[in-house]
Amino acid sequence: MKALYLSKKGNTDALVYDDLPDPVIEDPMDVIVRVRAAGMNRLDVMQRAGTHGATPPQYPFISGREFAGDVVEVGSQVTGFKTGDRIYGAASRCYAELTRVRLGGRIHQDAAEPIPDGLSYEEAASIPTSTSMAFHMLHCDGKLRSEQVVLIMGGGSGTGVYGIQFAKAAGARVITTAGSDEKLEKAKALGADEVINHREMPEFSARVRELTGGQGVDLVFEHIGTPVWESCWASLKRRGRLVICGVTAGHWVSLHLGQLWSRELGVIGSTNYPEEDFNAISRLVERGLVHGVVDSVFPLEKTAEAQKRMESGDFFGKIVLTVS
Repeated sequence: MKALYLSKKGNTDALVYDDLPDPVIEDPMDVIVRVRAAGMNRLDVMQRAGTHGATPPQYPFISGREFAGDVVEVGSQVTGFKTGDRIYGAASRCYAELTRVRLGGRIHQDAAEPIPDGLSYEEAASIPTSTSMAFHMLHCDGKLRSEQVVLIMGGGSGTGVYGIQFAKAAGARVITTAGSDEKLEKAKALGADEVINHREMPEFSARVRELTGGQGVDLVFEHIGTPVWESCWASLKRRGRLVICGVTAGHWVSLHLGQLWSRELGVIGSTNYPEEDFNAISRLVERGLVHGVVDSVFPLEKTAEAQKRMESGDFFGKIVLTVS
């Protein structure tokens, strides 16, 4: 099979597009998928660079988590899918022509659903991982309720575009930030009620307070880290919750413990569980309440260019790779 893999830790010259052995059925619950498209995530760049604790366990290493494609072979105990089915989901090592997806039980990162009618492979591949993260942050950990106010940081990011959609589908009021007016316009088109350019207004908590009548927000949806921590913290209302799923711009912050207990604030770390949440997410996609947001599409052999675009920050939504 053709695959995009890491040959070593390093810059984009560590990416290799070449042949690797085809995957085979190893378990009666295995499904072999002919990948048509794969969504990119920050984790892919981190694994290549060996940062944020994301060093691959061995080389060569095929990265990638979210895929869309066609079933080409199933294990003897698979009942949910058959050869020829179009499916999408989250699985490790999907930057290849073929990937082995384990189905059944509650296996970490292994969730797949039929691709809804009318959804392209590219749009389907933009959905599984980032939606699972956003859904888990808002609903499972953040306990978001209708009529609450949520601040979505980085509304143009792969996770942020789905945070906006899920929050609006839940009946919340959404304030979001982004680094350009163009991204803010696109965020409003997704449903954001209020937008803030955090490059022009780095101390954005004052604006958040103004937009909420001095109260602050019920929930902060965060994945950036150090540069925005102080303003995110100051944006919370009493008994507010800050849910964080990433630290793309820095790990270390100062925490005022007096404010934590006296204002009854909550700080919650969150990650994604597609094997738990993706079925519910897929139903929302089918109903048209959530849709894939594709920034750009690159062929698999141009992954270096795609990763450079991600590192630049000049994108809105998901960058997708296609496999010919």
